[in-house]
Amino acid sequence: MLSFSPLTWEDKEQYTTCYQRCPVHHAEYSFFGLWGWRDSVPLDLAFEDGLCWIRSHGPQPGICGPLGDWNAADWESVLSRHFARGDVIYDVPREAADSFPEELRARLSLEEAREQWEYVYRVQDLITLKGSQFAHKRNRVRAFVSGYEWDYFPMLPEDFPDVMEFQERWRDQRDRTMDAEEVVSLYDEDLAIRAALESWDDFPFLGGILRVEGEIVAYTIAEELDLQTLDIRFEKALGEYTGSYQAINQLFLKNQGASYIWVNREEDMGEPGLRKAKLSYNPARMLEKYRVTLLA
Repeated sequence: MLSFSPLTWEDKEQYTTCYQRCPVHHAEYSFFGLWGWRDSVPLDLAFEDGLCWIRSHGPQPGICGPLGDWNAADWESVLSRHFARGDVIYDVPREAADSFPEELRARLSLEEAREQWEYVYRVQDLITLKGSQFAHKRNRVRAFVSGYEWDYFPMLPEDFPDVMEFQERWRDQRDRTMDAEEVVSLYDEDLAIRAALESWDDFPFLGGILRVEGEIVAYTIAEELDLQTLDIRFEKALGEYTGSYQAINQLFLKNQGASYIWVNREEDMGEPGLRKAKLSYNPARMLEKYRVTLLA
């Protein structure tokens, strides 16, 4: 059986090494993807066989992963030693599942975890917004840039108090229209945002702020997953400013993301509105994940 221990800051180096060995880098599995939500989603880690497994005690408890060089793993040995018939492994990347030997796959059930698939876009597509498929986005950006006296700035540590003040204003607006469970999720996200700002120098973060007449109306915090890929960790805007979400999306990538090829905007969690919004930006590819059940 796997030997798990609670996630600690001291795990960062070893965990990041496993993450970097993955052929594909999922936003869910970066170290900040775990560390930022540690208060609301407690996690344990197990380092075995050159891989790292994650055990969640959050809303969906169970084992997920693993991280490491999937193509080098002896899956027959790994799965037989650490799992039994009926065990489920959550959020297994498709590329990891593809590395299972054919004879092993015959003893597994793979079920699409569509709500956990991550949306990946070409950075240049979201900067230029060319073509009829982006007509609505272009119009929204145009409405913002022509309708307000605005300025865009890279996010700096001296901006953090203003960012959190804006975040509280943004969250308070939504508290009034959400049920209790949704409100809890917003406060959990607040903790993750604070964690990002408090550990800004410990992660490859980039951020951007959009101001109108000096006041923040939108911001983005992104993490570099690898030399080609940015992940949009947090993106907030005030809806009363027409086109503010589309504008911060484009302006952040134009000003700070143009050297990257891909931008990951994470999963939709099965929420219909969020899925529609993410699909409307025309993803170039999806990072698929599966629930793997051992049948024998």
